[in-house]
Amino acid sequence: MAIGLKLRNLLYVIHTVPPERLAALLPAGIDLDLRDTPAGPRAFLATVTLESGAAFPYILSGFRQVNYRVYVRHASEPGVLFIRSWVSARADAAVLSLAIPTEHATVELAIDNAERPYARYQVEAQSGDHRLHLEATAEPRDSYPGFASAAEAVHFLTHRLNGFAAGAHPKSGLSVIRVSHSAMDPMPARVLSATADQWTSAGILTPAEVAQPWAALIQPETQFDMNLPEKIG
Repeated sequence: MAIGLKLRNLLYVIHTVPPERLAALLPAGIDLDLRDTPAGPRAFLATVTLESGAAFPYILSGFRQVNYRVYVRHASEPGVLFIRSWVSARADAAVLSLAIPTEHATVELAIDNAERPYARYQVEAQSGDHRLHLEATAEPRDSYPGFASAAEAVHFLTHRLNGFAAGAHPKSGLSVIRVSHSAMDPMPARVLSATADQWTSAGILTPAEVAQPWAALIQPETQFDMNLPEKIG
């Protein structure tokens, strides 16, 4: 069964790190999707915030969400590994927790389009002791180190049609959510300030690194069709 989701105001905040920082997060069968950059091989992680309307069929009512994800491969398939997901609606968080690690959280988005589209995009979210703060602005950008073109970078960062998740118990294994969506054409953005305890408390990023991401992108809207999770070997 496919679940259709209309997603709006997607903000991708991308960081790159040496691969060894993420090794402990990888379940068996999952490898980092590395890129050669001027600083050497780098792994990619993303903090993604968004708003979702009600899903069809109507098992989800609409919510705001924060995804913490790592760019990975399983065999030859590129995708993302979901590390954590925060969802603003308690019932929707419970449903999504059946597929990926999800918890209920406060997630507030404020967007200012008065002067120009996404002149200001601000996120304030909290789950337990972990807090996320992001403030970004749409801003032109021409190049992405490690990629031949901006189009190649955008495709790598946004066109991920496999979402992997590991169960909390070792015997629960690995699952994948397969999605389909049109190729995105996001606006480049610049992050003005950022705090992300989910990454800093795990020792993945320092506070200074959080505040200076490698890239940011804003996609105003896209349609996602998402299949139910499948167990994989």
